[in-house]
Amino acid sequence: METLQFSLPTPSFESVRRSADYHPSVWGDYFLSHNPDSRLEQASLKPRMEELKVEIIQMFTNTIDSLQIMELIDTIQCLGVGYHFEKEIDASLCLLFKTPSDDNDLYTVALRFRLLRQQRYHISTDVFNKFLDEKGDFKECFSSNAKALLSLYESAHLAMPAEEILEKAINFSKTHLMQMKDKLEQHFALMVSNSIEIPLFKRTDRIKTRNYISIYEQDANFNEVILEFAKMDFIYLQAMHQEEARKLSMWWKNLGLSKRLPFSRDRLIECYFWVLSVYFEPCYSRARFMMTKCITQMSILDDIYDVYGTLEELHLLTNAIQRWEPECAGKLPEYMQHCFLSILETFKDMEVELAPEQNSFRLQYLKDELKLVAKAYLQEAKWANKSYVPKLEEHFSVTLITAGYSFLTCASYIGMEEVIPKNVFDWVTSFPKIIKASCIIGRLMNDVVSYEVEQKRNDVASAVQCYVMEHECSEEEACMKLLKMSNDAWKIINKEFVTLRKLPFSLIWPMINLARFNEFIYLGKDLYTNSDHMMKETISAVLIEPIQISKLKD
Repeated sequence: METLQFSLPTPSFESVRRSADYHPSVWGDYFLSHNPDSRLEQASLKPRMEELKVEIIQMFTNTIDSLQIMELIDTIQCLGVGYHFEKEIDASLCLLFKTPSDDNDLYTVALRFRLLRQQRYHISTDVFNKFLDEKGDFKECFSSNAKALLSLYESAHLAMPAEEILEKAINFSKTHLMQMKDKLEQHFALMVSNSIEIPLFKRTDRIKTRNYISIYEQDANFNEVILEFAKMDFIYLQAMHQEEARKLSMWWKNLGLSKRLPFSRDRLIECYFWVLSVYFEPCYSRARFMMTKCITQMSILDDIYDVYGTLEELHLLTNAIQRWEPECAGKLPEYMQHCFLSILETFKDMEVELAPEQNSFRLQYLKDELKLVAKAYLQEAKWANKSYVPKLEEHFSVTLITAGYSFLTCASYIGMEEVIPKNVFDWVTSFPKIIKASCIIGRLMNDVVSYEVEQKRNDVASAVQCYVMEHECSEEEACMKLLKMSNDAWKIINKEFVTLRKLPFSLIWPMINLARFNEFIYLGKDLYTNSDHMMKETISAVLIEPIQISKLKD
């Protein structure tokens, strides 16, 4: 059967360069001039933090009640300090999983379900059956219990495919939480609003931590020891992250690409914030440097292919990237030479740094992924040049690659100091289900919030346009269907997260966290491209604004 193909009116791309008119960096040289004595501040915090850490470990030892243990773990994780207590959390949840539970409290059952799934335990949704009526709906007697509803809502976002009861849980809990939101205590109402916007499991850690510290200290029952430790840890990490941002800003300025390629997005700090969402802990400092450098290079490539380069030039650049030889730069226009040579130089520097550890092999996987992305970028440019609108399946065959999550996962592993066998890189670059699902989420959320702007500048057809043409429906209906597909992709991620237990947390969290960042960065619009308002405020809250330790109970 002949494949139907749709086309839009064909504008000329060869004669006139396009411009997306991206706004300049909102940070300028801020982090270069912002130079706090982070080492002195960190050293002053350490002794008190060690004292508090011992006290919190004692809480695990001295707490017998299972609900209190669960609430302790949940609080610690929401405050962003779970990485200090991994052994205690793992031991407690292992015991919780092995201990039969016949609890009839919806709040407790939902909390247990969420904590165990977050720890990658196989726990059945049958635990919720007792809360259903004879019609299979959640009993109305729970509709006024805000604490239980929020617990149920959060747990339901760890749903896997075909878990219909959790779909009912989301609809039931969200409906009633929205109805009662204005009647709740201020701090709890804020928790509800944050969760409705982005549920806990889909939220990036640093944003979640910063928000939760502010909420938790408003709770009349907050634990002084835990809150003080969480604040000190945040201050400690903030000082470290500021210093990393300063060093990266220096690297970026010396590279000079923002001046040489003014048509591209100057988003160094936004790229670093992206990487902070992948891993924020001190042990990943080198990995953050390397991954940030990779993302900035990929962002510039994206702008060259997406907006500025002519089709003829893009063919030359793609060929140069496939060959990966400095000599290829001579065949490129000057602006492309700067981009191409900076990529080669950045990769070479990382290769040299990793060589003493015999980890330079990692760079070959990353090069291969970038070559695939470049080919896919070129295909998008060809489609845009012809105003070609493919069917969604064909669209995905290219745009899931340009979503970049296979490349980004590889990039997240490059600078890790732990041993990562080659077979893990082989698996990651085979486009496994969990990475494909992340690509689907990133691609669809991006297209849904950006398609109108991109259509005006004659970009490659978005998933929205493809769906509209293929199914002859409205744009509104297409967006709803695509967001449903994105939500279904999250269910695949949740399943793979539990199924892939042989893969350690340190290697699977980057994949989860990359998917999570989509939920923030495409909140209403593309916050990476349009980083001058909400993105700026969020980065400022996490990286710049100080936290006061003084607020404790009278």
